[in-house]
Amino acid sequence: MDYDDSFFSAPVRYAVDELESDEELQADTQEKTIHTDLTCSPVDTNLTLIFGPAGPGNVYIDSLDKKPTKIGTVTCTAQDKQETKANILQMSGQPIIFISFSKVIDAEDTVQYTRSILNQFKNKISKIIVLDSFASENDLTPPTIRVLQSSSSPVIKGLTLYEIPHMITGLPAAIVNYCEIHSIPCFDLLTLQEYVYGKLLVTEDTLIAYNQGLSQLDLNLQFDSQLLQQVLNHHGRINDNHHRLYI
Repeated sequence: MDYDDSFFSAPVRYAVDELESDEELQADTQEKTIHTDLTCSPVDTNLTLIFGPAGPGNVYIDSLDKKPTKIGTVTCTAQDKQETKANILQMSGQPIIFISFSKVIDAEDTVQYTRSILNQFKNKISKIIVLDSFASENDLTPPTIRVLQSSSSPVIKGLTLYEIPHMITGLPAAIVNYCEIHSIPCFDLLTLQEYVYGKLLVTEDTLIAYNQGLSQLDLNLQFDSQLLQQVLNHHGRINDNHHRLYI
């Protein structure tokens, strides 16, 4: 990583829905129980956690050329029904944990999911990366990557900050907020998504931007193009070019 010593931290801009009291939080979550279950607990104490929210982030993780091993799940139990929301995976021989969400998490539940997952890795985290996305209204084209980070994170010269006044929301915001409170280095990597007919697309260029951003953080990860096609066919509707997923 190429650090910039000109200042110690980057601006942090995120929006998290706040509840007025502990009683309101209890009332809001009492019908839902979030479980993070690990089949084996990582022994490393310098873990890099990479979150892939539903969208380009989870597509990237599910398309990695070196397939990580599943070590756990994140489930939600509500009204006696249990649903798997994310898979937890580990890269063989490396202190890298992936959390790939197959479902979009409601904004009011994001704090609970964040706490449930990160409590499983307490005192073992060196940094957290979120594979996020943004839609631009200017002349930018993919692959384009931006970053928004917690104030305890070193500034990376090769990464362009997510421009003011834009903010992140939902699960990425909850994760960055948690990291800010607990002084955990966190990088929210936002890849540019294009619109077609009002729909957000995932293309190879969308994911190439993640490769570029991760390399700036000293992570050499690559996705497999053929596996990407399989993931796109499984998760979404493909257009005539057979390489785009409508989110």
